[in-house]
Amino acid sequence: MQWEIVVIIILAVLLAAACIGLLALGNKYRKEKRRSREDAGFAEDVRVKGGVRYSADDAVERAGEANITFRKGDVMLPRGETFVAAKGEKVMPGTYTVLAVSENVRAFKLRVGGLVRSYEHGDTLVLAEGEAVCAVSCAVILR
Repeated sequence: MQWEIVVIIILAVLLAAACIGLLALGNKYRKEKRRSREDAGFAEDVRVKGGVRYSADDAVERAGEANITFRKGDVMLPRGETFVAAKGEKVMPGTYTVLAVSENVRAFKLRVGGLVRSYEHGDTLVLAEGEAVCAVSCAVILR
């Protein structure tokens, strides 16, 4: 072998070792950053897409308390705004879990099909095609 080939092989091995070291340091940095966020009390697994914060946690309750998260595919019903369930619209016909936006509010009222009914955090709501839904007492998330 010529000495140039030996030098190239040695440099390639050193470059591969440096890449592996950088990957290990990057992984360690990510773990430390996540650990510091958890210690500071930040929410876990929160992603921002299009200016909206989404959570990967879909639990309705945690330790007996209301767990309020906003996931991709959830529909926010602002108080007093009416939506009609239709295919291809913001609110589609189907089954939803209703969640109160405020942690302090356990029960709230929804107007569904013209009738006002009381719901609790985590109850199920079934909407038919063309049925109108409106949050009466507070904002609500449909999951």
